[in-house]
Amino acid sequence: MSTDLQRQERVVRLLNLVAYASNHADLTVMEIARDLGADPQQVRDDLDLLYMSGVGTGPGEMIELEHSWKGVRIIDDQGLTKPLRLTPVEASALLVLLDSLETMPGLVDARAVRSAADKIRTATTSSGIGDAEHPTTSSVASTVTDALSAKKQLEVTYYSATSDKTSKRIIEPASLFHEDGNTYLRAADAGDIKTFRLDRIREAVLLDEPSTATDTDFDSADPFGMALQAKARLLIHPDATWLADYWDIDIESDVIDSETGWIPATMHYGSGDWLIRFCLGQGDRVRIQEPAKLAAELEARVNSALEALD
Repeated sequence: MSTDLQRQERVVRLLNLVAYASNHADLTVMEIARDLGADPQQVRDDLDLLYMSGVGTGPGEMIELEHSWKGVRIIDDQGLTKPLRLTPVEASALLVLLDSLETMPGLVDARAVRSAADKIRTATTSSGIGDAEHPTTSSVASTVTDALSAKKQLEVTYYSATSDKTSKRIIEPASLFHEDGNTYLRAADAGDIKTFRLDRIREAVLLDEPSTATDTDFDSADPFGMALQAKARLLIHPDATWLADYWDIDIESDVIDSETGWIPATMHYGSGDWLIRFCLGQGDRVRIQEPAKLAAELEARVNSALEALD
């Protein structure tokens, strides 16, 4: 992280700390650190820095406070009683996270999540003085969030890793969920519920047409419907079993196949073309046993590539 960015983050943290401590006079340093997700020593260092700092050096121009292990007392907050407003990017990211939490049954109180999201939307749409000029174009995340809230359709430009193609589609958003560090949109595409990874949506345009899609079949234990997808039988090189840690590959046995010297495994896949490209991308670490048609096509593409090198 650059020095300028570190300084900017600390200024934001300091200003928010003054506002929080002013409005929670009964909390100790440990409790403030817990609530703000910070280290207690960092909070103490920030309070030391804030002490007698301000817009000037004269009386009434500096922040004045006292702190000890018993608590924090703000004597003069210099009017810093409210936390800084979220930027549009921060608000959009937070709304996407809240919407994804709402789709996880039993994980959180859905009413509390909806209440928090409504408060953020109200705060970000109210009039106020911004701290910077922001572009007028909405981010993909905020557009998707708006579409879900308003129950409207979207026109998206989407890159599909399955087909390795980018295309435009009209979709009806249904819900969001979070899995393995990524946020996904479930939406009806030509009548079928499909999953779209949010960071692969290149562009999203909110349409006037209503979205009637529902997501009653969502299974949080199997969010991608892997149980319904086709399964291929593979052979994995003994030195490449680590692939199972990163892909949905089930190693069937640690016993090496007597005929090939490789380890048998299975893998769910969405399309044959994707599976072939996956195997090609792994070099000589993965082979297809079944379906036989895909195994033959993989071999043909490998031979074609080798001939092109001659």
